[in-house]
Amino acid sequence: MRELIPEGTKAVFFDHDDTLVDTYDAKSKQHKYVAKKWYGIDLPDELIVQNWGKPLNELYRVFYQTDDLATVRMHVDEVYNDFPKKLFDGTIKTLQTLHDRGLYTGIITATSKYSIDKDLKMHNIPQSLIDYIQTQENTEYHKPDPRVFAPAVRWLGVRGVASSQVLYVGDGPNDMLAAKGAGFCFVGVETGFTTHQQFEQIGAVSVKSLVELVQ
Repeated sequence: MRELIPEGTKAVFFDHDDTLVDTYDAKSKQHKYVAKKWYGIDLPDELIVQNWGKPLNELYRVFYQTDDLATVRMHVDEVYNDFPKKLFDGTIKTLQTLHDRGLYTGIITATSKYSIDKDLKMHNIPQSLIDYIQTQENTEYHKPDPRVFAPAVRWLGVRGVASSQVLYVGDGPNDMLAAKGAGFCFVGVETGFTTHQQFEQIGAVSVKSLVELVQ
């Protein structure tokens, strides 16, 4: 079995959507529903895929063609529970194993604090297994800009963890570009749109599922 977590690693941080939870299938349907019901828009799959992974506020502007984000959030929240994300089978096992090994764990995502809080509660993910959570509210930068990790780097620095001792796990090229730019190690997970071959082409090691990290 290949060693996926480099020797000397002290923290393993994750993207959230399509990495820890299966997001696209449920939430693309939710966006289509909201767009049609309240805005009379038929959202094409191509538009959703092209913009997937962007910060929520950017998605809302593109999908719903409005700057009234407060109203969009109200509509999206109203039906949030009708389109639940699915927890990947290996998520809790992976977090538990890393925690038992004494590693810091965290989530760094462009989604909102509201969404993260809902997901953790809905899927019974013990918050004791997650040491650090960073959402879109915590930074003005977004992947692939490595400055998105600045708050996390400061948090880690207080705990004596250097960037070279951090592994970031995500489902796409932007995750890798941001992680490498911040000095983190990176492993891709093939649970989003990026295949093994595509990760390989950009020089990234990848796994089919999170549980492979800790086997």
